Amino acid sequence: MDFYEFTDLDEHGQAFAIWHFGIYLLSRRQGLRKYRLYAIDDFYVEVSFLEGNPHFEKINTFESTDFLDPYLALIDLSPLADPEQI
Repeated sequence: MDFYEFTDLDEHGQAFAIWHFGIYLLSRRQGLRKYRLYAIDDFYVEVSFLEGNPHFEKINTFESTDFLDPYLALIDLSPLADPEQI
């Protein structure tokens, strides 16, 4: 599934595609919102939830890695510095 096929789907179709084809990458919080980041083929999908609500609020789709900036601080690279961890 490519970026344009995904964006042509309605919300239910996008949710189905995320569940079946998405690879979960990371989660983050900002205020009362929780965000989950997924990869599907060569693009990313960010799903936002309002705290206390199990249903998603918004699905944001992007191809540019610029939008990954909020997640970079969440990646633990310390195992790469320890040769025994490799």
